[in-house]
Amino acid sequence: MTNPFIYRKLSVLFLLFIAFGNVYSKNKEMEQLFSRLDSVLTNSEKYVLEKEDKIEELRKKQAMPLKPEEKLWLNKMLYDEYFVYNADSAMVYVNNNIEIADVLGRKDKEQEWLLHKVFLLTAQGLLNEAEKELLNVDIASLSKENMYQYYDTKIYLYSHLVQFIGNRLELTNSYYNLEKEFKHEAKKYITPDHPSYYSFCASLHREYPRSAEGDSIKLKLKDIVDKSSLSTRVDAINSYMLAIMFYNEGDEDNYVKYLIYSAIADIKICNRDIASLEELSNILYLREDIDRGYTYISYCFKAALLYPNRVRVINISTVMDKLQQAYRERNKIQESKLRKSLYTTSILSIVLLISILLIYFQFRKLSRSRKKLNESNRLLNSHVRELSEAQRMLGEVNGELSEVNEKLKVINNQLLESNYVKEEYIGYVFSICSNYITKLEEYRKNISRKLKAGQIDDIQSLTSNITMVQSELKEFYHSFDAIFLHVYPDFVKDFNSLLRPEEKIMLKEGELLNTELRIYALVRLGINDSIKIAEFLHCSPQTVYNNRLKTRNKAIIPKEEFTETVRSLGKMQK
Repeated sequence: MTNPFIYRKLSVLFLLFIAFGNVYSKNKEMEQLFSRLDSVLTNSEKYVLEKEDKIEELRKKQAMPLKPEEKLWLNKMLYDEYFVYNADSAMVYVNNNIEIADVLGRKDKEQEWLLHKVFLLTAQGLLNEAEKELLNVDIASLSKENMYQYYDTKIYLYSHLVQFIGNRLELTNSYYNLEKEFKHEAKKYITPDHPSYYSFCASLHREYPRSAEGDSIKLKLKDIVDKSSLSTRVDAINSYMLAIMFYNEGDEDNYVKYLIYSAIADIKICNRDIASLEELSNILYLREDIDRGYTYISYCFKAALLYPNRVRVINISTVMDKLQQAYRERNKIQESKLRKSLYTTSILSIVLLISILLIYFQFRKLSRSRKKLNESNRLLNSHVRELSEAQRMLGEVNGELSEVNEKLKVINNQLLESNYVKEEYIGYVFSICSNYITKLEEYRKNISRKLKAGQIDDIQSLTSNITMVQSELKEFYHSFDAIFLHVYPDFVKDFNSLLRPEEKIMLKEGELLNTELRIYALVRLGINDSIKIAEFLHCSPQTVYNNRLKTRNKAIIPKEEFTETVRSLGKMQK
């Protein structure tokens, strides 16, 4: 007869085994999802190049003779490529289509493109301008489809206003209630064949607990997302809304899973107004996965600057600060552990040395009694062999300790330099962003004054003049040169030491760095990709490649060692 106590113990062990298996399986699946996202993020430049190629093909068609209707359609295709990739470029085609629609007398099209303009202003964080522009929309001229777009744009605007005002509870509730009201109005105009139908319905039923209709929408949306290629904006939005539904249920695993899906889709379509990856960064911060979280938030920060989205840059900066603080604290803990290990090793070395000395004295004592005690002599020889082995081990330990000390010095120096360069350049980035925002505001006010004064020719002259851009680039490069030489004051001298005497670079009066030195300054900062260097210097990758090749030919050291040697140039100034 089976013992009931043994049976219960086996049942508990079996259940624990199943639970452990489920946890292991979930952890493995989550790591695979993050690895997939990391792979897509690594290839983000490839997706950008593909988008740029597509945009270039569309731009070539603009040179062809086109009817206004054809130009309207071509501008729409360019807008579709730009609207989540570069808001400023997208705005050019929006304004162009508004003008074309006005010339054609197409009131419906003019209103449609006004709504696109409101969307772009909202996406850039220009919420006041977006509210004002929305007042210009003539609702009576909108079709049923455009009526959905109208309310969807208002929902988008007021959701951003809710995020922007933060802790002002009364105003937050007011905007939130308006957002809910607009959703119910929009529901009257959206049909099941609309691409955004299920993500929109999910926004109506995302709170938990949900009704049977809400659960049905969640299952349908999950089926759509699981079968999707994760390569369109619709895929990104569907995944994001599904993640929010799971979050409100308290299902964190599926919340993270579908946020990853949304981020993958956003990266593939080059969406620079990316929210999913920012949320993942915050989750990873809470999970203490600092390295991966910092990689994700850095991508978001770069994308927000390129879009540009003023509000998102501020929000992302907050998360970046938290991750950087966590990164510094982790480094302090690791350094503390290393110091403790060194102390422990030192104490053990002292103990070993004392042991060796004791053995040595014992050896001398045994040597004096060798003639009298043969058995003692045998034991003494045994001790001598043990001593030799101990000395050999001590030599190996000392050698290893020396190597460890040298490596620690190199690592500490690298960490100090990396942290210092980051602090200098982060301050520089925020300073230059602030300056550009101030200049843009002054430029806007100048344009506004001239518009009010009817000085259209002056405005045309201002917008056609490239001198301002060249001046800004010159000032930008001068600032870059100054901050770089502040960090590495000996860079130019050390760089010239790598070149043949007759090929040394002589700077002109007033120059801090020239283009050739700037290229290798970026290499010194860890940017070795010619495409990224070309983007920074506003020239072609081929120009950068030719310049680098020409410089390597001037070197007094082997060409294959030149780039690695440059990375170690310039004594850091603290």
